Amino acid sequence: MGFGINSKVTGFASPAQGYEENAIDLNEVLVKHPASTYFFRLDTADMEKLGLPNGALLVVDRSLKPSINQLILLKHEGQFLCRLMEKNKGKTVFSNGNTEIAPIPDETEVIGVVTACIQVFNNDFPH
Repeated sequence: MGFGINSKVTGFASPAQGYEENAIDLNEVLVKHPASTYFFRLDTADMEKLGLPNGALLVVDRSLKPSINQLILLKHEGQFLCRLMEKNKGKTVFSNGNTEIAPIPDETEVIGVVTACIQVFNNDFPH
């Protein structure tokens, strides 16, 4: 079996060959309701006890009804905060793992449910 004059044989097949159709689309994975999904950058370390590091990017869906044991984004006394919605002695409270906030009428508004947390690492790790 020979090769024709115009035939070429080059290298190896790409390791990604056959996987072109399986690309991960982060919008498809993370955003279920595009019209009501927002991104919020966490700019505090006060949620680290619950696994959310300072600088994390939160995916927040306003269309979901918040419920107990969900992370939520709320506006409390003019500040945007991420907290865990819990029950304490039959009352709803918002916790960061250390302290609790009791909702204040006209001063506390649940903005949406946190559906994902994205942590981007920099390349400035100590050697």
